[in-house]
Amino acid sequence: MIDEDSPIIDFYPEDFQIDMNGKKMAWQGVALLPFIDQTRLLAALKSKEDELTDDEKRRNRWGDNVMFVGESNKLYETLCGLYSLKPATAVSCPRSSSYFFN
Repeated sequence: MIDEDSPIIDFYPEDFQIDMNGKKMAWQGVALLPFIDQTRLLAALKSKEDELTDDEKRRNRWGDNVMFVGESNKLYETLCGLYSLKPATAVSCPRSSSYFFN
């Protein structure tokens, strides 16, 4: 992003306009940034994949969707009913009396 020799440095301008659209504070405005070329961006990312650690590579993969629901949640009974057909997907959590749905 800041390397002068980066093939995508133009995607990260140091100065850019902010569209205030009636807002009073700059942080409320919309940053007007250039559109990026997806092909160039993906090629630049691909060229750096070998430099990632195993942990970084793991974090870049899609994982499981997880939802925690406590007994006080109004959807608790509904979700327990939906997932009770698959006992292996609901695991009791004794500390919080909630279920982990995977």
